[in-house]
Amino acid sequence: MVGQDYTALAGCSALAFVLYLNTFNAGFVYDDRRAILANGDVTGARTLAGIWRNDYWGTPLADSGSHGSWRPLCVLSFRLNFLAGGLAATGYHVTNVLLHCLATWLVVLVGRTLLPSRAGVLAAGALFAAHPAHTEAVAGLVGRADLAACVCYLLTYLTYQRHMRSREWSSLTLTLLLALAALLCKETAITAVLLCGLCDVLRGLEQSDKFRLRSLCILSVFLFCALYCRLSLLPRPASPFAAADNPTAHEACWWTRTLTFLYLPAANFRLLLWPQVLSFDWGMEAVPRIRTLWAARNLLSVGFYGSLLAVVWRGARFRSCSPVDYAAVANISLPLLRRIGSNSCHTWLGLPCNCHHQLAEESRSVQSPQSIGGTAANSSSSSVPLMGVAFLVLPFLPASNLLFHVGFVLAERLLYLPSVGYCLLFGYGFGKLWHRSKGSSRMLLLCCLAVLLGAFSLRTVRRNLDWRDEEQLYRSAIPVNPPKALGNLGSVLSAHGRYEEAKVALTAAIAHRPHMADAHFNLGVVHQKQLNFSSAVSSYRRAIGLRPQLAVAFLNLGTSLLSLNSQHAEAFSVFRSGARLEGHGVRDRVAHEDARYACYLQLSSLLRSRNRLRESAAMLTEALEVHLQPRQDQRATLHFRLGEIYAEMEHWEEAERHQRLAMQLQPQHGAAYVTFGQTLARNNSRHAEAELWFKRALQTAPLEPSSHHYYADFLEQQDRYQEALSLRLRAAALAPKDYVLSSAVADALRLLNRLLEAELWYRKAVSLQPLAAHAHANLGAILQMRGLRQEAVNSYRRALELQPGHATSRANLARMKAGMDTNT
Repeated sequence: MVGQDYTALAGCSALAFVLYLNTFNAGFVYDDRRAILANGDVTGARTLAGIWRNDYWGTPLADSGSHGSWRPLCVLSFRLNFLAGGLAATGYHVTNVLLHCLATWLVVLVGRTLLPSRAGVLAAGALFAAHPAHTEAVAGLVGRADLAACVCYLLTYLTYQRHMRSREWSSLTLTLLLALAALLCKETAITAVLLCGLCDVLRGLEQSDKFRLRSLCILSVFLFCALYCRLSLLPRPASPFAAADNPTAHEACWWTRTLTFLYLPAANFRLLLWPQVLSFDWGMEAVPRIRTLWAARNLLSVGFYGSLLAVVWRGARFRSCSPVDYAAVANISLPLLRRIGSNSCHTWLGLPCNCHHQLAEESRSVQSPQSIGGTAANSSSSSVPLMGVAFLVLPFLPASNLLFHVGFVLAERLLYLPSVGYCLLFGYGFGKLWHRSKGSSRMLLLCCLAVLLGAFSLRTVRRNLDWRDEEQLYRSAIPVNPPKALGNLGSVLSAHGRYEEAKVALTAAIAHRPHMADAHFNLGVVHQKQLNFSSAVSSYRRAIGLRPQLAVAFLNLGTSLLSLNSQHAEAFSVFRSGARLEGHGVRDRVAHEDARYACYLQLSSLLRSRNRLRESAAMLTEALEVHLQPRQDQRATLHFRLGEIYAEMEHWEEAERHQRLAMQLQPQHGAAYVTFGQTLARNNSRHAEAELWFKRALQTAPLEPSSHHYYADFLEQQDRYQEALSLRLRAAALAPKDYVLSSAVADALRLLNRLLEAELWYRKAVSLQPLAAHAHANLGAILQMRGLRQEAVNSYRRALELQPGHATSRANLARMKAGMDTNT
């Protein structure tokens, strides 16, 4: 028997593993990017304590745009993945698949505590392993919250089963710890405590236990404390969910809201029954609202709730019929039987009785346990429908929109935990049919199960391919949710440089839903990348009109206006508006703050280019002190820019202060040391100190060409040409295709009067930028110095062809012509 149990456990878990092998080469898709790639709590950009203060997406819980989903254990697991393998997606996917295998293992163990038939247990475990509705939770990395919560949920139940048999404090303590872990994985998993309490109450209808009330009171106190801490002590979402995520919640008509929300559980259950149509997103109008009582979908709601009540009523009716306590009867009858030398009530009184048979069965079950992790003999089979419904309903209820509104209409990954109840009910029914059938009927039943599992397995493997990359994922959802799928598809195609395809997809998305700010913004990005700035400006304006807090739209609009050359004043106004957006209620706070930071940099650069240095510095100071809290690298850049501006203004003390702050924030950033050295070099009394900072820049960034280049500039100012040349050559070797560095080497050789070598480097510079007039003019000058007059003339003429007003070439040609006339 034990061997058969291990076979069922291993077989179901192996099936779960094999079906998801093709997810190992998948990447980060959809929400994975925000939850992992852009989450500083995962990548180590923030301290480990941040996982307790921020939500699942890395936004502070106190932020007005926080989603409110607090799942620190899942974020911690992502961080461990990052420490083990960086941002390689394979490790994250392997972890998800292993969690699914563990959940499948636990489903089999739970089935052994409830289902009376091993065939039913095997069917339940195999169905859970292969169900296509699980693909979003397993193949999508953010589904780890559901996987981990399910594992902790099932462990909580199994541990409490052990506690009910022994009433030990250790098992009860472990139950509460596992329930807490489930809550820290996902909020809906707190219903594990309710499930354990219900299981104990149902057991109390069969057996009396003086410690039961104590256990139930402890569970109740724990549940109250957990809910109080989660709902009262931790911040909750300050802004409502968007209408596009849950349009029914924003519906003005009470009747429509009620009918639609009553239908949603039936729609979710339909995905468990027939998971053919699946989608990464069911928002917007993917589930149309029910506006009349006569809609056909109301029949599905009635059928679903009717079936659910029928199952509960059947289980409750069986419970109301108290079973015979054979042990109590036997305690009286068997001593009498032994006195008359019999072993059966039938031979004693002539009455049919099963007491002796029942005692024998109980004795065998104690001496030889039927399963690992518990035996169904410990609970009456009449409790299975009730417990199956409890597993199905309790974890789904908080996300059903029936108790309170949530930020979605339907989400497949939320079915992962409730599907345990569905699989248990399926296994119970299959076990009943298996018990009643014989011979060929069993073979037919087995074939039906094989066909079902085969169909589900093929659908799961095929659906995994949709989750391999974003393009395929979004294309698969076009029939279900066209505007969202087409809008996201257009963004992906644009990122891949397929602009015409992206434009078609985004235009179609806007045709389906004209008020999608994201689609208008992404269409503007496509126009901007195609240098169609006027169309880009129109798209960005529409996006801002639909979502006034979209800071990145202000940034791109300002950039497009600058590209039109005649819109500088308006661009300045747009950048200033974007920089000062507080972003109340924005979901992606990191992206919003990055866009504001970029707006401040654009404002400062625009003012600096017009020599309005004081205003330029004021903008950077505002970015540092007033409106946003930049990251350390961004703060260093702001101080760095301020140092440059104050140096141009010859405010040396302020320049030095900001540059020192930049170096403190980024001690490995060689450019900061170079800039500081340049600032000090402007003071003739601090040349020695300046040189120390140039040398430190070389030590910090020895492979950075600019460090060598600017140090060489400093040495040339000190007339140390030979030392400067060695640095010029090193810089050119590090960046052999850099025109400026090659020209600088030629200039250094010219200063040392090594004209032939200088000519070679000037020729290299011309080859790097053959359409640059000054490159040909420099070559003409060195040829003129070497006495190669005709070649010099040709170079000057080529420079004038490229830039007719090039003053140096024109002047040198005139002098050469005057010299030739004099000689003549």
